[in-house]
Amino acid sequence: MEPQHLKSVLESLLFIASKPLSLKELSKFLEEPPEAVQAGLETLILERKDSGIVVLESNGTYQMSTNTRNSTQVKNFLNAELREKLTDATVEVLGIIAYRQPISKAEIEAIRGVNSQYSLRHLLMRGLIEKISNPRDARSLYYQTTTEFLQHLGLSSVKELPSFEELVGQIKLPETPALENEALAAAQPTAAENPAPEPEPLAAAESATEEEYDDEEDDEA
Repeated sequence: MEPQHLKSVLESLLFIASKPLSLKELSKFLEEPPEAVQAGLETLILERKDSGIVVLESNGTYQMSTNTRNSTQVKNFLNAELREKLTDATVEVLGIIAYRQPISKAEIEAIRGVNSQYSLRHLLMRGLIEKISNPRDARSLYYQTTTEFLQHLGLSSVKELPSFEELVGQIKLPETPALENEALAAAQPTAAENPAPEPEPLAAAESATEEEYDDEEDDEA
């Protein structure tokens, strides 16, 4: 195979591949010597280094990816696309799996308090989560996030997710008028703390008036 044609075929294969490909795999599939494939890869990497799609090499494997210089824009686009297509319930399930993985369906539903079958199915269809065998019980399954989930968030590992406590600590609930009124009422003294003076009984007041009137009559006499 001519070098130019080999480079073109390599580009096509890396584009459609769903996983990184090793030099050995490419050489075997193309039926070309590893030296020729290596030369074609090096040429392809050099030619695409300034384009929007580049060829990455890691631990002897090769994969096409977006240029790291465009990572901010790509991440913003993927996050917006991901959020638009997921319901609040599905995002909630995805968050639980991300922070508690691997986790079973029963555990997810115990946390949420509702059936989560629809959300799990939707996330599986999107390729954001996957099923794995429970090492303690082969009859049950666990759920965990996928590499596609990491790609959507622009992360290389789930370890890069912010800590759950830190994430919750950054959430500030809005103060509503009702809560403000309750706080104001709590700050004011209660009747028990500052009791109002008791009114003088009416009968006692009338009796005092009558005695004063009698005294006035005695003085005139």
